Amino acid sequence: MKNLRQPESGFSWFYQRFLNNHITILLLNIFLLLLVLNELMQNAWILAPVWKFIGITMPAIVVAGILFYVLDPFVHFMERRLHLRTGLAIAVAMLLTVGIIVLIFLNLIPFLTKQTSGIIGALPQFANDMLHNINHLNQEHHWVSNSNLADINERVSTYFSKRGLNLLTGTLSSLGNVVTTVSDWVITIITAPLVLFFMLKDGSRFPHYISQVVPTAYRSRFITMLDQMNVKVSSYVRGQLLVALCVMIIFTTGYSIIGLRYALLIGFLAGPLNLIPYFGSAIALVPALIIGVVTSPSMLLGVVIVYLIEWVLETQVLSPLIMGNSLAMHPITIVFVLLAGGKMFGLLGVIFGVPGFAVLKVLATTTFQWYQEYSALYPDVLPPDELEP
Repeated sequence: MKNLRQPESGFSWFYQRFLNNHITILLLNIFLLLLVLNELMQNAWILAPVWKFIGITMPAIVVAGILFYVLDPFVHFMERRLHLRTGLAIAVAMLLTVGIIVLIFLNLIPFLTKQTSGIIGALPQFANDMLHNINHLNQEHHWVSNSNLADINERVSTYFSKRGLNLLTGTLSSLGNVVTTVSDWVITIITAPLVLFFMLKDGSRFPHYISQVVPTAYRSRFITMLDQMNVKVSSYVRGQLLVALCVMIIFTTGYSIIGLRYALLIGFLAGPLNLIPYFGSAIALVPALIIGVVTSPSMLLGVVIVYLIEWVLETQVLSPLIMGNSLAMHPITIVFVLLAGGKMFGLLGVIFGVPGFAVLKVLATTTFQWYQEYSALYPDVLPPDELEP
């Protein structure tokens, strides 16, 4: 008698079509992840101690991390070329760093503080000079009526007078805040050198230490991912700091040559601002333009020429030579990252948004490659252990 196939039960059909389906499992995992994140956001007090711990330790880790990427090549140079032991090379590098910082504070900080106080006190005079130039141009070309011009003059004078007073009082209140948060600074100053020492000493072994918590089958891929993150961040940090230093020297030299007032202060301000990709140099140009406008047309022209020279050197020589395309990111992507980082995390988001996004990009790429190999949704992509030799 011929055997007849029994019809599948409804549960068996539902299991094969939906439950035992890679896309369904992926969607369920995403849903569970979003559910967990939503619960954590609704109960933020659970993570409050964690965020507090991160807030205390993160400044020291960030400072030590930046110095690590700066000093690590120097330490390796002394080990290979000068044949110094690792501990001695690290000690020499850290002592030189401390010496440079002390020299900067003893020689440059007082002068920059004096120029800062001078430029804040000169804001009302800048406003009067600017209004005088505007009045002179208006008398020649009759752009604005006299009544409207008088109203503009009064508004601008009032704004700059209040702004200068607010900046001065704000500086004094900021000093008070620094006094109240001195404990955080002390923790950072004491902790950062210790963290930096162990980063320089054991930095190359960190990936292997961290990988011990990862299942054995995925350790090799995990270490490769950490190495890629390290290469991306190190190349970006070193390149940005070197480009910022060059930009600071170019602006300071150029403004000093044309005789711009407060040239040293504006030039030193341009260096840290250049850490903001694309927009840093333009932001640093604003105070120089204001001083150029209130000084003379020839000074304004000199400021523009200095900026154009710096822009050509930075975009055509320094950035391609030092940075290259280390992050492999499109400029539009960088702009969006800066906008999003600034909106969510303020100035820190603008400065650290690009390397942070590079790290997340490596993480997402590695995760997606793993999913391609083991999900069976991409039959043309095989796991490494199934590839033919």
